[in-house]
Amino acid sequence: MLRSVPRFFWPLVVALLLLKLALQLSLNPGLEWNYDERRNGRIADHYLAGRGYVSLDPERQLLRPDSFHASFPVFIYIGWQRAGLPKHYFTLLVYALSLGAYALGILYVQRTLAYLGCPPRWAWGGALGWALYPSVVYYVGAYMWYENLALPLLILVVYKLLRHLGGRPLRLADAVLVAGSITISCLLRGYLLAVYGLLLLVWLGLTLHKPAPVRRSAGRTALLTLLLLAATHAPIFLKNHRLFGAWTLSNQAGFELLQGHNPVAQGRFLFGWDERTGPFDQYVRAHIPQLDSLNQYQESRARAALAGRWVRENPGAEVRLWLRKTLLFFSPENFIADAPRTGYHPVTALVHLAFGLALLLSLVRYRGLRLHRADVLLLIPLLAVWLLSLVFFVGFRWRYFAEPALLMFPVVVGQRLRGRKAKAIEATEVS
Repeated sequence: MLRSVPRFFWPLVVALLLLKLALQLSLNPGLEWNYDERRNGRIADHYLAGRGYVSLDPERQLLRPDSFHASFPVFIYIGWQRAGLPKHYFTLLVYALSLGAYALGILYVQRTLAYLGCPPRWAWGGALGWALYPSVVYYVGAYMWYENLALPLLILVVYKLLRHLGGRPLRLADAVLVAGSITISCLLRGYLLAVYGLLLLVWLGLTLHKPAPVRRSAGRTALLTLLLLAATHAPIFLKNHRLFGAWTLSNQAGFELLQGHNPVAQGRFLFGWDERTGPFDQYVRAHIPQLDSLNQYQESRARAALAGRWVRENPGAEVRLWLRKTLLFFSPENFIADAPRTGYHPVTALVHLAFGLALLLSLVRYRGLRLHRADVLLLIPLLAVWLLSLVFFVGFRWRYFAEPALLMFPVVVGQRLRGRKAKAIEATEVS
């Protein structure tokens, strides 16, 4: 595989890796963890101190069982600290892994575009565009977020599934690579279970009319993925059952569901959602008066029920909220950790406009354009993340997993238009 990489790629990727590393170190000179992982790190501290799987509730000033964020990182932190390794070494490890994943993402964006019919210049240009995309190089990519490990794995998985859909059976090594990539990604970011669930369902559906060897390799890969996911998530289910008496992966869903469906929802994350004087918290306490007596799982269930009640009672407002979320999802904003919003970025705006135009031209079959089966598979992560945004709220770290499709699809459609124009000119000259 690496033999086919042109020589110019290597100095270019080294320069990009140095740029990314310089940004990571300059933006986080103390090698601190992000706020989600600091919370997970404190849970690990409490566990190692013999207090159990708990965190400090700032409102109640009590240690309470906690299963809000992903559990797998906590397991890793417990093992890391038991080994006597400093926390800032772990930040360096994440940065190093993210640099390797970044290079992998560049390579597989290029390979995906080449497979979808783009000539080398277009394919490498698209890969460079992804490498320098605002969220990839800065807004998410320059910080310690596990999305930087999971997104390149998604790009790799989509490429492998596209090649399989084109008729190449997945060898055992590729099946293990796909299943392992999906499993690691879902352990780091639980919401990717929904993204990969939809992706695999659509992929399996598209292979139903393929030859038997292709169908068998698809079934084998899907089964292996399911088994790996079940085996690696079983400890999380068991831990949460011991804590709350419920077979859950996380308690976060109910909290986020209510954030996305309430009278003051704006379609995005509500900063200060737990401030006692804020309108959102007052609304919650007015409808869940026993809030302070509930454990985290019970509170999540109560919040989810309140969200469902609000949707049933306000269908018109819910539809308007869907429209607002959709507009926000496709707005040229980017993720920022410590502020409600960022300004519009011109590069993000240009890519989103190009995607909208490419999709429209394909749907109306302009000059013979149409959506191919491969296009459907390429766009499934985008569709899944958009649906997650409607169910919960627009999170620009979630949209990160839609952005490869937002970027690559216009390149693919542009190349198809260029090819049709060239054929038309050639036909005119011959006649």
